[in-house]
Amino acid sequence: MEKVKILWSGITGRTGREAIELAKNSDTVEITAGLSRSNTNYYNYDELDRIKEDFDVIVDFSHKDSFDKVLDFALKVKKPIVIGTAGLTEEQMKRFEEASNIIPVFRGGNFRFDVKKFIDEVVEYAKKSEKESFDLNETHYKTKKVPSETAKVVAKRVLDETGKKVNINSYLEYDELINDWKVDNLECRVVGFKELAENVLEIAKMMKDKTPSGVYDLDRLLKEQELIDLHNFLIEAKKETYANETAPKVNPTRRGSRDYEYTKGNWTYHDTYFGGTDFQGQEVVYQQEDTPIWGMVYYGRTLDESLSEEAMDNALRPALMQVGQGDTIPVRGPKEFENQGYRYTFEVTGDLTNFEGEEIIKKENKKIYTLKCHGGMIRR
Repeated sequence: MEKVKILWSGITGRTGREAIELAKNSDTVEITAGLSRSNTNYYNYDELDRIKEDFDVIVDFSHKDSFDKVLDFALKVKKPIVIGTAGLTEEQMKRFEEASNIIPVFRGGNFRFDVKKFIDEVVEYAKKSEKESFDLNETHYKTKKVPSETAKVVAKRVLDETGKKVNINSYLEYDELINDWKVDNLECRVVGFKELAENVLEIAKMMKDKTPSGVYDLDRLLKEQELIDLHNFLIEAKKETYANETAPKVNPTRRGSRDYEYTKGNWTYHDTYFGGTDFQGQEVVYQQEDTPIWGMVYYGRTLDESLSEEAMDNALRPALMQVGQGDTIPVRGPKEFENQGYRYTFEVTGDLTNFEGEEIIKKENKKIYTLKCHGGMIRR
């Protein structure tokens, strides 16, 4: 895999210094150049046009006084930018929002994946609680600006999604780089800048191939990444189950069913179906062993009664092994496929979050089989 190349603005800051050390031992990212206001080992902000190193993404953790030059440069070279610079003015905020229609832009109140999990947990807790307001107590190192962006995000999301209020109580107590947030029994602590640098590097990788379409934040980025990961997992899982004639079945989960299962990491795919020449079934993808996140139901019919189940398997399986070809979403086979006199087609509308489709097999221009399916994401 080719490394994602990063131009880091604010390279001598605490996050930048941690990122340098992490990138030295990384197989996926590389910091190819840096920007600094004072360190002559790096480019300064009047030397942007002299940068000769190649890069894929700009990360800006500098100072608001340098921000405009960095954003103008990102627009000039048409590269994605990850913005972590604090204290931007309203005019600067407006500028990067406008820029997000020209280049991919990431700007969030939070860059840490653990903190995002905490924010999500607080929102879910607020939805289920009978309380109408909550106290968020945050305690930070003594030079931290409060209320923190994380606290503001929690308050806004809870208000937007539940109509309930979050009261932010901020305390500056720690001499070390420690940040704590707590809402009732939910809490989150982050220490130092190493984890922050790790997360920013991961965000930079995810932003590399994005298209300009409004400002990205961590919530949006992870939702889109989940779909990318699901897309790739489905292709792999389908090629390792029914479509593959050598794939073994697993123990049936329901009376009269035939079942396939494939697991990789935290992902599990399970396909259960009934019947032979005429059949119906359901596919489900799970995360973390028991959390269903995606599913599809299908019903197929053989229209030529002279064809056996074995004959239909021989016609259908080679087509389904082509899953993932072209731009067709990977829920059945490709848009078109021909094999040994059988012509397979699959028409599908929507995307992995919500779709419906129909596949057809013809022989000698005669329709001998049809299947309809629909499905999408599963949310609690």
